[in-house]
Amino acid sequence: MNRSLGTRRALQSFGTGLPSRAGVYEKGRLRIDFDAYEVFVDGEEVRAYLREFELLRFFVHSPNRVFSREYLLEAVWGNGTGIDSRTVDVHVRRLRMHIERDDAHPEIILTVRGVGYKFNERALES
Repeated sequence: MNRSLGTRRALQSFGTGLPSRAGVYEKGRLRIDFDAYEVFVDGEEVRAYLREFELLRFFVHSPNRVFSREYLLEAVWGNGTGIDSRTVDVHVRRLRMHIERDDAHPEIILTVRGVGYKFNERALES
């Protein structure tokens, strides 16, 4: 099975992880209002671009699960966008600058070498 077909099938069975614009996520120092597209860290509003917000939404609804760049591209950017998978790296880096205490040593959005990224929800508890 080719990688793209495998990713599509996984997305279909898993869903996109993106709820229908409803609710608020609040844990530790992170608060996300999905209806208003607002992100707050330690009570301060963070100005996230649309794709950063959508990427964060995806991670929050799939904590501690590792996703490849290709999977994230299809889930967040959409099918057949033709965007380079390194685009995910750029958006993850920007997201880390917004939500991590030290983006050079991330604790919330982790890199799993050779695989992809995961959202470490437990880091918000400290």
